[in-house]
Amino acid sequence: MSVRLGILALVAQGPSYGYLLRAEFDRRTGTTWPLNVGQVYKTLETLERDGLVAKSARSDAAGHIFYEITDAGRAAVTTWLAGPQKNTDENPVAPARNDVAIKIALATTLPGVDAVAVIRAQRAAAIRHLQRLTRETGTAAPTTADELSRQLVSDAILFEAETEVRWLDHVARRIAQATAAGLTLDVPLDSDPPRRGRPASPTTKADSHA
Repeated sequence: MSVRLGILALVAQGPSYGYLLRAEFDRRTGTTWPLNVGQVYKTLETLERDGLVAKSARSDAAGHIFYEITDAGRAAVTTWLAGPQKNTDENPVAPARNDVAIKIALATTLPGVDAVAVIRAQRAAAIRHLQRLTRETGTAAPTTADELSRQLVSDAILFEAETEVRWLDHVARRIAQATAAGLTLDVPLDSDPPRRGRPASPTTKADSHA
């Protein structure tokens, strides 16, 4: 959604076309989440279908198709920028799948798997990642708006990395407390899992009179 509305916000600055929009998006976000041209044009087609942009009469020597914002598109950008993005009661957003959390959650239930060792390895990798991000982000004050926008994105990634390390420490403490309390982590497969879509067999008249 952010990519779609981000592209729409760029079109709101003036008529533009796919290659230029991709370059602008990458420049303003520091190429952290690079887009390909096909993705940009597909997004423009969707925005046009939804009435948020329209093809412009403007063209250039290379034959690029320019898109311009519509009134509905400008209103959508205003709403997006003014409203919350994260999961709130007013604006529910499904949380993104966290592959690390899934891996560790499963590791704590699999027989023969040392969940503590899994966490330790993940934490070591997270620390290395955090150290690299810290070096790359730096502390120099930005001198242009572009540098500032890229720095803000880098800061967000850095904070996420710091959060992962803190979360892994929290998980390690939870597991230690659970095992100290006698909780068995190994969970065997259910040999008789529920069968979706199959109702229980109805009781026959013969059974009811037996």
